[in-house]
Amino acid sequence: MAADTNRFSVIGFTSLSQQVTNELRKSIIENKLKAGTRITESELSENLGVSRTVIREAISILNKDGLLDRESSHCTRVAKYSSHDVKEIYDMRSCLESSALELMEDPAAIADMLKNKDEESHGIAKAEPFDGLSFVIADMDFHTCIIKAANNSLLLDAWYRIVGPLQVLLHRYIYYVVNNSPDKRASYDHQRIITAFYTGDKELINKVLVDHCKIMRDILLKEFIMPEEGKE
Repeated sequence: MAADTNRFSVIGFTSLSQQVTNELRKSIIENKLKAGTRITESELSENLGVSRTVIREAISILNKDGLLDRESSHCTRVAKYSSHDVKEIYDMRSCLESSALELMEDPAAIADMLKNKDEESHGIAKAEPFDGLSFVIADMDFHTCIIKAANNSLLLDAWYRIVGPLQVLLHRYIYYVVNNSPDKRASYDHQRIITAFYTGDKELINKVLVDHCKIMRDILLKEFIMPEEGKE
């Protein structure tokens, strides 16, 4: 890919390193930069038309976010998730959402907000062409709303540490559902979660959240992760 020095704008509120980080994040989530792909500062610098310092900053951020694995000072690869990794990621997600729920004084108080987030997701899902990345962001927004309702900064920090891998895995899950559902659209049981929140019954809400997480985890393991491991 030829360098394009006009590709990123240095004007505005977003720094150049953040723009590059967002570009690389998008490529990883959408599987354009495939798991295990080796990337170098020099190649990215040339391809994107930015300095190696900017690339180094972006790589550092994405490494902390769990999207890149830095094997050494000279070798960085796009993160690859094993079946063990997927189980750990989704176990952590389930634990964090359950903990957030336990800390909420009134779960029903965020039901309307969750409903609005879900309506945004439906709007994206119906658009032509289907924008998987926007749907992923909207989905994560929905679940981040649940975590934020706990009003616990340490819990929120722990959540953000797994958001990157969750976005990658969710993008793959979405297209499995799109390609295997009658209406060719991603469909979730967010409505069940919202209905449960309206009741304010923490036991019911927790069951629905755990089931929702387990369904996604099991499909990912069956359709994507384990088959790939078997080929190695």
